[in-house]
Amino acid sequence: MKDLNLLYVFEAMWRDRSVTQAADNLGVTQAAVSSALKRLRLEYGDKLFTQVGRRMEPTPYAVELAQPLMGALAMVRKASNVHTPFDPTAARRQFTIRTRDIGEVVYFPRILQEVTKVAPGVRIRTTFQPIDDTLSGLATGRIDLALGFLPSLETAIHRKVLFKQYYVCVMRKGHPLAKKKLTHDLFRRQHHLLVEYSGSGHLVIEKALIEAGARNNIKLRLPQYLSAPHFIISSDMVWCAPVLLAETLAQHYDLVIKPVPLELPTFEIALYWHDRFHRDPANKWLRELIAQIYGATLAGN
Repeated sequence: MKDLNLLYVFEAMWRDRSVTQAADNLGVTQAAVSSALKRLRLEYGDKLFTQVGRRMEPTPYAVELAQPLMGALAMVRKASNVHTPFDPTAARRQFTIRTRDIGEVVYFPRILQEVTKVAPGVRIRTTFQPIDDTLSGLATGRIDLALGFLPSLETAIHRKVLFKQYYVCVMRKGHPLAKKKLTHDLFRRQHHLLVEYSGSGHLVIEKALIEAGARNNIKLRLPQYLSAPHFIISSDMVWCAPVLLAETLAQHYDLVIKPVPLELPTFEIALYWHDRFHRDPANKWLRELIAQIYGATLAGN
């Protein structure tokens, strides 16, 4: 590839899956991105990105090219050793953060308020991907940061703890146990709602329920959190949930929060980012802003 600018266009298209967003984040016109994409297609004899719904998805050949091309771009950046300062007041770009619905409800209102205040041109997009896709997304730049409890993220990943959480038991206000002490035996005999997802650190809840003898009392399994309170308020099921989520939902639903009569570990909500973007000014700015919101200090940055 003779023109290194084409590398930047390929990277932007891979990350944003949109000519419009790629142009916006590169600070060029859509016509310039379309022209560069045309040159890339001619050079490689492949469409590289095709329209699927509203997104420009990579072809199988583009997937093969992605790692070597962006590896080459990383080498160019490292060789130049020039980091353009990130100016949040003038920036016009979109950041993508991997989180679950719990993160969108509990953490993102504060994050969006602060971003809007200090960087009015910056936009936030959330995404929820399986762990393997999250790792590849962080490595390629399609995902800027991951936020949550993700102990499975390891390879070439930096991690900064924001705060610790613990589990509580959630039930409806009219539940037969709402005004009683929740003993281990009473808890074990209840019908339970369980939010489950492979790769999440919250699998400890299912393990604890099984060890307590409540395997057959897991009445309902859900893949996401935000539908859970609708089942809780309309039944006598109980639910083990992170305390901050429970307290947030209790502001909108008639819920009672009680200590869990099981030995469940505390867990850490953290930011995760790939080593490739450890010194990237924009990525560094966003993670420092989020850490500041939650009183954490990103040492070594």
